[in-house]
Amino acid sequence: MARKYLQEHGYKIVCSNYRCKIGEIDIIAYKNDSYIFVEVKTRRNFSFGRPIEAITPNKVRTIMKVAQCYMSNFKLYSFGMRFDAIEVIILPSRVPEINHIENIAMI
Repeated sequence: MARKYLQEHGYKIVCSNYRCKIGEIDIIAYKNDSYIFVEVKTRRNFSFGRPIEAITPNKVRTIMKVAQCYMSNFKLYSFGMRFDAIEVIILPSRVPEINHIENIAMI
């Protein structure tokens, strides 16, 4: 659902589930001369809070390090980067909800 949402909003999906020795990024997308590194969190209830609450400052630092690894591996030095999150909320008897939060590194 997150990939489809991004594509419908003009993002080109470059990679899914990119892994390196540091960690993993769910989606790498491209739009407006920038690579967007997206963490996707899904919840079927709120017993553990909203999905975005599971993205800790430590997780954001890891995402940033993995992104730097990706950019270095592919020699993408002249492009911008951004770190986003997508919440997918699937509650019983409701239409799934998608919330796109841009610039999670700034939160």
